[in-house]
Amino acid sequence: MSSVAPAQGFQQPSEKTFTLFQAIAIVLLAATVFIAAGFLIGKNFFWNNLDQDRINQQLAYFEAKVEAEPRVPENRVNLGYTYYLKKDYDMALKQFQIAVNLDPKYADAYYNMGLVYKDMKRYDDALEALAKSTKLAPLDYKNFMMMGIVYTDMGKYDEAFKALNKANQNRPGSADVLYYIGVAAEKSGDKEGAASMYKEALNYDPNFKDAQEALNRLK
Repeated sequence: MSSVAPAQGFQQPSEKTFTLFQAIAIVLLAATVFIAAGFLIGKNFFWNNLDQDRINQQLAYFEAKVEAEPRVPENRVNLGYTYYLKKDYDMALKQFQIAVNLDPKYADAYYNMGLVYKDMKRYDDALEALAKSTKLAPLDYKNFMMMGIVYTDMGKYDEAFKALNKANQNRPGSADVLYYIGVAAEKSGDKEGAASMYKEALNYDPNFKDAQEALNRLK
């Protein structure tokens, strides 16, 4: 049985508003399929925290890469992300902009722009950048997941569930997506739905610290 077809059925409900119940139904259905297959996905979306010395070494490395190959967009994105780790958001955005000037279809550059704008709380700019990344890479789950995170931060929970559901369709069984559906549910006031999602995230990744802490918080 495919995990995609049932999810598509839930995406077009009789009501226009996408509800948390529908999101939970979709991810639980996907969870059943993937658990039966023994396929577990861990929390591997965000980069590991790096100490300052390591970040500075990384910065020097990518600065040298950019100097040697200034017209390679990937080098610009890697350098920009390193500036992001240093919380130098202006320099990060500068590198991402150069990357899209070099290659207007480079989805990762727009995604990273969205990431920086989110941390700057420039949510409209973040959504504009993420809209471009999702259009260029419609099968990449992280673009929709980040869009869902931004909508959650804005308090727009219906939009958040829609984006996170799309992320789940692109990567069923992702502990990260399940966790962020839980975050959206918790912030919207649905504690029971949030706990259900945190438990599902832990089913896929028992060592998912954020999900465990969130679940403990709701007990």
